[in-house]
Amino acid sequence: MSPSRLLRQASVPPFLVIGMVVAGLFAAGVGIAVLVGGVDGTPTWMRHTAVALAAGLGIGLIRATTEWALDRRSVRRVCRYVETGCFLDAAVELQGYVKQLETLCGQYDPLTLRWSCTLAHLLLHKGQRVRAMVLLALVIDGQLTVLGPHHPDTQRSIRLLDGHTDITAPIAPVERWWA
Repeated sequence: MSPSRLLRQASVPPFLVIGMVVAGLFAAGVGIAVLVGGVDGTPTWMRHTAVALAAGLGIGLIRATTEWALDRRSVRRVCRYVETGCFLDAAVELQGYVKQLETLCGQYDPLTLRWSCTLAHLLLHKGQRVRAMVLLALVIDGQLTVLGPHHPDTQRSIRLLDGHTDITAPIAPVERWWA
């Protein structure tokens, strides 16, 4: 499995970019108002709003950036464990990340569902076939509800479940996870 496939799932959240654009536009507007009317000519509400917005966005962006960096760290650790064949360590790391995603985004968020599917793969490779199949069934239920039956993630999860319904069948190699 290519680590870049997992790392793409933890890319920069769009709300960070949107937040920076909104803050920049508002700051530019306040700056133009101060240039045109002077500090005393700028409405008090606009100055107070600019300060409150800057403080709120600054704190929010710092928090989001910190969470994003920690997410990238977790994903990189999972990739490293998978590449070395340490599926137990990868599953433990990924379980913590999935719990965090469930708390922040919800159980049926597409990102949470994708990482839960990856966790089911890891559980299969740990030899916990029943637990993996139960988790995969929950993931498929969520994907059918949120993404629909024709979404590539849903189709991938269904193929994985179909390939492992026979308990005596061998587990698909790691390289075929994203096929």
